[in-house]
Amino acid sequence: MELLKKHKDTVIYIFTLIFSLLFLLIGYTSNKSDLSALKEQTSYRAKVLSVEEIKEDQIDYGYEMMATKSIRFIAQIKNYDSGNDKVEAYQFIDEAVGINPKQIEVGDDVLISLLSSRENVEKNVWTFIEYYRTDSLIIIAALFFSLLILLCKRKGINTIVSLIITCFSIFFVFVPSILNGKNIYISSITICIFIILSSMLIINGAHKKTLCAIVGNLGGLAAAGILSYVISKMLNLTGMIDQDSIFLFMVNTENPIDLKAILWGSIVIGSLGAIMDISMSIASAINELSENIENKSYKVFLKSGLNIGQDSIGTMTNTLVLAYIGSSLSIVLLMVLYNNDFLQLINLEMIVFEILQAIIGSMGILLAIPVTSIFSAYIFSKY
Repeated sequence: MELLKKHKDTVIYIFTLIFSLLFLLIGYTSNKSDLSALKEQTSYRAKVLSVEEIKEDQIDYGYEMMATKSIRFIAQIKNYDSGNDKVEAYQFIDEAVGINPKQIEVGDDVLISLLSSRENVEKNVWTFIEYYRTDSLIIIAALFFSLLILLCKRKGINTIVSLIITCFSIFFVFVPSILNGKNIYISSITICIFIILSSMLIINGAHKKTLCAIVGNLGGLAAAGILSYVISKMLNLTGMIDQDSIFLFMVNTENPIDLKAILWGSIVIGSLGAIMDISMSIASAINELSENIENKSYKVFLKSGLNIGQDSIGTMTNTLVLAYIGSSLSIVLLMVLYNNDFLQLINLEMIVFEILQAIIGSMGILLAIPVTSIFSAYIFSKY
């Protein structure tokens, strides 16, 4: 028993990791079976060995003649087991598309796939899909992780572990559960609670401040969820915010994905990071205060927590608003350019959704402040 108390943090850390891995494993295995039906093509990494021919042509679209370019090239596939790793492939560049990838050159790493030929739909040809960028992304991620470890030492390692678990829970549990027809509201709540518990325990360990931050997170998350649901009903939102929503709706017309629930989940999950930030900041500050003052009264801790929250709410709100504006800036610019009616523009569902994300996220932060402050003040003054 003494040994267990001595290594309490290590035991809880290991238990949290085991629980997280089991959650990911069970969540993935219970949802992966039906996903294979959604796969239509497989891409392969290849290196361009030579450019054989470049053809330019004009296509009549009825309203205008548009230039099209066909580049025939030889590529060596790096992860294909057909026995013929050198293939002839094509890159198509159409002026009608507007934005096209850069024309391929010898030595480029690309992704190619077997698709129907433009001349004969019954014949498959290797076709350029996209440039291969995974290696560069791995290098950037490795640089980020190295800086985390260098500057934050052990806590940096814990942050990396927590971040990996969070990403895996989103892409290998949450997303498959939606595609398999699970209740999106329940899936969103479950994944948010899992992220809160695993992140807080892995990064900060089992301490009073962690408990206070978790309670504050749950309070802010509940507020964001309730507000999002009620306001979405009030504003008659359908979830059809862009073309991607239409494609998502058409994935399974017999049992279509609930786009309103997707919208709700997007708002709640999007606000979670900022709510976690403010809750941990307040709990950590009150913990630090309790270790350096003798008068550990409820009122002192509560006042300090609320003051810290008030100082942080402005910058956190700006963070959310700027993040959402930045993520959809090109679409907003396009809509402003082609829509001179401001009243109509501000009532478009996509614009309303972006505004809601920022406002509800900020309200979640705002309501997490008193919850975290009240609970932290009680815990640190009594225990």
